[in-house]
Amino acid sequence: MKMMKKTDKQTLDMLREEFAESTETAKVPLRLQKESVVAMLKSSDGIKEKDFSAKTGTKNSIVKFGRIGIAAAAMIAVVAVAAANLRMGGVTVIKTDSFYESYRGLEPVRSVNSYEDVEKAVLEILGSKTADETKSSQTEKPSNGKEPDTQAENHGVIEGYSKYVAQANAQPEYGAENMRPVPNAAQGVVSYGDFKADIVKTNGEYLYIVTTGVDEENGGTLEQIKIVKVVPAGEMQVVSTLVLSDGTSAETVDECIEIYLKNNTLIALMSRYSYSASGAYDSISTVAVHYDITDPASPVKTREHVQNGSYVTSGLYESKLSLVTEKTIHKVQDKATLSEDDVIPSFSVNSSVTKLDAKDIFIAVNDPEASYLFVTVTDISDSEAQVGKLAILGCGKEIYCSANSFAVTRGFVSVDADENGEHTSFTEIYRFDINGSSIDFSESYVVKGTLAGGISIDEKSGYLRAATADDKANNFYILNEKTEFVSGLTGIFPNEKIKSVKFIGSNAYFVAGEDSEKTMIVDISDPTKPKVAGNISTEGFSHELYAVSDTALLGIGAAKGSDTTITLFDVSNPENPNAASVYTLSKENTILYGADKRCVMVDSEKKLFGIPVVKQDAETGTEVSAYVLFSVSDGKITPVGTYNHDDSYTGDAAVRGTCIDKTLYTVSGERVVAFSIDECKAVSSLEIR
Repeated sequence: MKMMKKTDKQTLDMLREEFAESTETAKVPLRLQKESVVAMLKSSDGIKEKDFSAKTGTKNSIVKFGRIGIAAAAMIAVVAVAAANLRMGGVTVIKTDSFYESYRGLEPVRSVNSYEDVEKAVLEILGSKTADETKSSQTEKPSNGKEPDTQAENHGVIEGYSKYVAQANAQPEYGAENMRPVPNAAQGVVSYGDFKADIVKTNGEYLYIVTTGVDEENGGTLEQIKIVKVVPAGEMQVVSTLVLSDGTSAETVDECIEIYLKNNTLIALMSRYSYSASGAYDSISTVAVHYDITDPASPVKTREHVQNGSYVTSGLYESKLSLVTEKTIHKVQDKATLSEDDVIPSFSVNSSVTKLDAKDIFIAVNDPEASYLFVTVTDISDSEAQVGKLAILGCGKEIYCSANSFAVTRGFVSVDADENGEHTSFTEIYRFDINGSSIDFSESYVVKGTLAGGISIDEKSGYLRAATADDKANNFYILNEKTEFVSGLTGIFPNEKIKSVKFIGSNAYFVAGEDSEKTMIVDISDPTKPKVAGNISTEGFSHELYAVSDTALLGIGAAKGSDTTITLFDVSNPENPNAASVYTLSKENTILYGADKRCVMVDSEKKLFGIPVVKQDAETGTEVSAYVLFSVSDGKITPVGTYNHDDSYTGDAAVRGTCIDKTLYTVSGERVVAFSIDECKAVSSLEIR
C-alpha cells in the first residue's frame, strides 16, 4: 500500500473534521464529495513531481495520479465508515481498514541472499547508532557475583527487548498466569500444563524442583534439579539429583532458568555466561538440556542444545519446543574487525555447530537495531530431528508464541511530524508459520499506537488480537490467519492509560485507572463484530485477575489504604457482570506477590485456589510462612484452611503450592511440605537443600 505524504494527511484531517460536523444528518457535504476531494488534492502544495523514469522507464504522472487516487479513496472510505459507525459510550467500531486506523508497510522486513548482505546491513545499523544509544541487555549480573565487563570497547550494544512476553494456551487452561517467571532458584514455581516452563513441575507422582546447593569438596555453587517422589505423602524422598553445573569452570557459569516436563522427557533451560581468559565477561548463550526420565531415579542426558543470545521466552506445544533468544551485536570500529561469528546466529546440538543460512535471516526495514530475535523449533520426541531456525535482525519488542505460529511486534514512529510537530507511533506485527521443523515468514501488518499495558496480544482459532494505545485513544484490532484486518474498536478508555489486557474465553478485559479500578469487558465471541459488553470495578487488583473458568474470574489485591480482598466475578453475562463473592484477608497476612504474579494456584478441576502468605503473630511478632487455601463453589469463596510451611519464617517462604489428590504440597527452595487438605495438618516434611 502506498503511503500518504504529510500535506495529504493534513488535508484529509481538515476534511475529516468538517465531515464530523455533518454526521448528524448523514449528508455528505459538497466539499467532501469525490470530485471535490480529488480536486483539492491535485491543488495541494505537497504534491511534488518526482521522476521515477530511471527505475521504471515511465514518467511520474502515473505515480502521482495513483497517490491522488489513494488519498481520495481513503477520504471517501472515511466518509462511508463514519456514516456507518456504531458508537457505544465513546467506543467506535472500526468498520474497515483506513489510513487512520492502520496500514500495511511496503516491506517491513526483507530477506537476504548472502552473508555479505547481512554484514552490510549490520554495518549500516551500527553506523547509524551513537555511543549514547548503546546499551546492553546482556549485562545482567549472574548470581555467582561475577560482573560482566560493560566497559570493554567492543561490548557496547543497543537496547534489547522488553520483558513483556506472552504465550498461547495449547489447551483450555486455568492454571498459573502465563507471565515470564523470575529466574530465582530459591523460588519454587508450579505450573500446570506441558507447554509452560517453570521452576517446579509435577506429573502427579514426582516433583521436579530447580534449586541450588553447595559442593562439599570445593565450596562451589551447584545448579541442580531435585527429583522428589511425593506419593504417598507420608513417605516423600529425593530419588535423584541432577547436577546441571558445579560452578568450578573459570570459562562459563550456568544458571538454570526453568524446566519443562513432557511424558518421559525433562528439559532444563539455562543461561550460560562465558568469560575470557582474563576473567572479563564475553557473551551469553541459552542452553536446553534434555533428559530421559523413564526411570526418575536414573535420568539420562540425551541432548544439549546451545543457542546464541539471552533467553527471551519459550513454549512447548505437543512435542515442539520453541526457544526464543536475543543475540546482540557488539559495536565495531570498521568492517575489518567484524567477523562472521559476530553477525550470523548459530546453535549447536551435542557440540555440532550450525550457522543459519542466509535464507533463514530477515532484516527489519524501519529503523532496525543491532540485535537479532533468534527462534529455533525442536521436536523433542525425535533425537535425530532437524532443527527449525529463523532470525530477524533489528526487530522485536514483544513476542507471542503459539503451537503453529508466532508473532513479533516492534514499535516505531513516523518519519514526518504532523502540524503540531508530533510524530505518530505505530506497531509492526510480523507473523511466522511453524510447519514441522520449518519456520516461514507469513505476513505483516502495521497498527496505529504502541502495544498497551504489557501482555496485549493473543491468538485464538487463527485470529490474532492486539490492543494498542496512542496519545488520544486505546485501540483493539483483530487480524485473520493471513494477517489481514478483520475488525476492531477505537476509543476504549479515552485519555486513560491501559494497565493490562487479558484474553479469557470469549472476552478481552481492559484494565485502566491509576489504581486499576476500571475493567472494560469486550465481547470477542464473534471476531468480525467485537463489542463492549460491560464494566466491572477492580480497584486495587492491577494485573491480578485470574481465570477460574471462562465465566468466573478472581480479583486479588487491595485498594490504597485497604486490606487485601479476594473477589469472585461472575461474567457469564458479560453485559451484566457482578461481584458474586468477596473475602477479606486478615491484616496479619501478607501475600507474597514479589515480581511473579503466578504465586496464586488455581485448580479449576478441584475448584480450589491457594495463596502463599507470611503471617505475623500479633503477640510475639514472629513471622510464619504459610499457604492459605480456598474453595470456589456455587458462586462463593470459602476458606478451606491455613497451612504453615515453616514455623520460623527466615526468607525461605513457600511461594508455590500444588494439590495432588487430597494432599497440598508447598514448595520452597529448601523444603517440600505435604499437608492433608481435609485435616489441615502436616503429613511430612522433606529437606531438599
